[in-house]
Amino acid sequence: MNTFILWGGLALLVALLTFLNQKQVYSSKVKRAYRELRELTERVRDGRSEAADLESWEASLSEMEKHPNEFNKLDYEIGLRRGFVMYLERHYPQDVRLPDLQEAAAHQKDSVWGIKFGDYGPKK
Repeated sequence: MNTFILWGGLALLVALLTFLNQKQVYSSKVKRAYRELRELTERVRDGRSEAADLESWEASLSEMEKHPNEFNKLDYEIGLRRGFVMYLERHYPQDVRLPDLQEAAAHQKDSVWGIKFGDYGPKK
């Protein structure tokens, strides 16, 4: 009976840890940056962006870069890098970061983890 209680407790502990891992509790700064980057990307795609949004872009991007997995998820879902490149092309075409960002945005990852599947052919 004692071992049954121990195994049951262990199973409950594993279930609880799995639930908490899936919950993904993040700080309010990350949630705010996530929400703001979604909104900014949508505004760029709709043509409603303004030159004054640069500070918001940079603050939110720097916060999200502290959480690379979430940054990659957001980029995969909404094309975050491409949205930022479109913003810079429209409002700050002379920005020195633009060529590097264009190169990064041109190579979208196939997954959140950045693994390319099915691209095993010869390189020309």
